[in-house]
Amino acid sequence: MTANTAFHVDKATRNRIYFSLYGAVFSAMIGVGIVIPLLPRYAVTLGATGIWIGAIFSAFAISRLIFLPLFGKISDTIGRKRLIVYGLCAYTVLSLLYLLAGSVYEITALRFFHGMASAMILPIALAYINDIAPIGEEGKFIGSFVSSIYLGMSFGPFIGGVIMDLLSMNAVFFAMAFFSLLALVTSILYLPDIQTGPGIKTSFREIIFHKNLQGPVLYQLMYALANGTFMVFLPILAIQDPLISASEIGVIILVSVLTTPIFQHFFSRIADSFRRYHLIALGVTMIGASLLVIPVVQGLSAYLLSAVLLGVGRGISLPSLFALVSCAGREIGQGSASGMVNMSLAIGLIVAPLLSGVIMDLSGIDMVFYVSGVMSLFCTGIFIRLNNREERSENPMTC
Repeated sequence: MTANTAFHVDKATRNRIYFSLYGAVFSAMIGVGIVIPLLPRYAVTLGATGIWIGAIFSAFAISRLIFLPLFGKISDTIGRKRLIVYGLCAYTVLSLLYLLAGSVYEITALRFFHGMASAMILPIALAYINDIAPIGEEGKFIGSFVSSIYLGMSFGPFIGGVIMDLLSMNAVFFAMAFFSLLALVTSILYLPDIQTGPGIKTSFREIIFHKNLQGPVLYQLMYALANGTFMVFLPILAIQDPLISASEIGVIILVSVLTTPIFQHFFSRIADSFRRYHLIALGVTMIGASLLVIPVVQGLSAYLLSAVLLGVGRGISLPSLFALVSCAGREIGQGSASGMVNMSLAIGLIVAPLLSGVIMDLSGIDMVFYVSGVMSLFCTGIFIRLNNREERSENPMTC
């Protein structure tokens, strides 16, 4: 593969890759989403403090940070399907091992290995989609695929909350294993395996400083803080309200994440026609505003309104973000580009929960949302500056 080229596959093969990956990622994300909003509450029952809650979620990100560059490079050489299948196998087994964990130390260790498995799945699936994205339609094609992530994450927390209310936390872990197994079977049976060709030789420095990755890397760092604050600390804040149940917390998360693919579907259609950093800046502004509102409101309706605002912000910004990643991948390798952007997310997911946990222990949970919201709004100004740089290029809305 050379610069500014994409894989040439026939329409039938492209559709088969797209829909099989969509189904696999959707199922896997349901499994992941089932446990995320419940894990902080479960950790508290095991004696976890704010800093240990942060450590549990950071362990997942530390593992991704270690393995993402490795798996991205490997997938550019040996192909994508094999790594995706290995990762889903590990997901299924690890989901069952949560049943045996009886301390915060064991939960933290499992999260580390879960992060390693994650590095084989979602970033590689995105690299696969980037491989076959039609030139000039990156935002539309990739943006529509990414909805599989957020649809899965939408229904997961709601399903998990209902299972928790009706049955038990162990039943939640069984459900996570079931959906991981479903994704594995889908990939084995229906996902074609195309050759990626010889890997593009690119230095780590070239990957880090590639102009089309600077914005996505910053966004992922910001998103790690914002989304981590919402997903991890909103359930803890909401638990202080005796009128909000576990399933209602799941509904809040459901609304937040489900709003993303709804708006993402629309904005993926225009991401290739408008300046990408304009859309990213608009979305980030809405994300920051949603976080600043949460500490000053109470009740299910108010939390739902903040969730909608957060989801809309993500839906506006993500198609443009992934279009930039796809453009960079044609020059440095899709696995390397996807790995780099997801590695920056991993760095954010290491720092953000620990930082938020320390802030919670020192200044209270409200300050966690204030700090995250202000930092998100600060990033808006940086994206506007990146847009001004893009306007000075010869083709500001193309690769």
